[in-house]
Amino acid sequence: MNKDFLSWLGQTEKNTCMIQSAGMTYYFVRIAKSEAFDYLYCQKEYSGKELARGGTFEYAGIFCRSDGELYDGQHDLRDLAGEDTEERSARQLRENLQRNVCQLVESAIGNDRRNLQITELSNPELLRRLQNEQNYYAKNTAREHFLDTVDFEPPTFRCLYDAKNWTEDSLLSYILDPQGYAAKEAMAYMAEHQEEMLFDFLCNDAELAEYQALVADTDNPVHIVKKIMAAMNTTSAKTVNVTICKDGEEFTFKTEAQELRRDCKNYYSSWNIVAADRRKFEQRFGRHAEYYPQEILRITYARAVLYEAGK
Repeated sequence: MNKDFLSWLGQTEKNTCMIQSAGMTYYFVRIAKSEAFDYLYCQKEYSGKELARGGTFEYAGIFCRSDGELYDGQHDLRDLAGEDTEERSARQLRENLQRNVCQLVESAIGNDRRNLQITELSNPELLRRLQNEQNYYAKNTAREHFLDTVDFEPPTFRCLYDAKNWTEDSLLSYILDPQGYAAKEAMAYMAEHQEEMLFDFLCNDAELAEYQALVADTDNPVHIVKKIMAAMNTTSAKTVNVTICKDGEEFTFKTEAQELRRDCKNYYSSWNIVAADRRKFEQRFGRHAEYYPQEILRITYARAVLYEAGK
């Protein structure tokens, strides 16, 4: 942070400034954009060299006379003005806008679809995406929630507002009135994206229905997978012994523990069985055979039973 530079920023009647810092000399020019804003431009030279006749002045940032703060500071200017300049970078301001608009929209909707103006989708693309959600994505998401959470919380409405890249006018308008600008964006979003918001509710419906069906279907092997994952997360073992009953035969082998800490989706891969036991497994059950959660009788490590079917 350079005190001379910060002092010059506040002296709005001074249009030029020379600052020496870290072996460099910075020549700044201030040009009034409006009554509220000055644009800053900079030419830098190694210390000892004077302002270059053919040198180039590059855009350095925006000074807001209204609040005395520096916005959209470029690299050299950030070094002189301090680290907190990053909080007012164009990127950070865009993130702030996006977060604030989403909060306003979600607060206005209140996770209640009755606050929408429509009750059915008509957009063909959204209808197609909803069908994909109901047929595929909701099942996967519900399974992930079932395996990864203890207490499931039903999905709630989330605003999908995406702040556009700044234009010169929009950036300046936002700097002058962040709350007012965000409020207008929120109102516009709710007016123009009714179907997208209803789509989010319908996707949540599909996910919740799949989750409830999964919980009710106690014969689904995912219940076994959940128990195995929970048991395996109680040990740091790298390998464990697994006993299965496959094709009416019991068989015990050693496999990588990490294979059992994840969701197998359908079956566990025999590839992760240690080499010697894998060859025996292939000889007994076939080269391309795998083993399924419901085939596992027990999992042990150092004589301790980590998992046992039906217990």
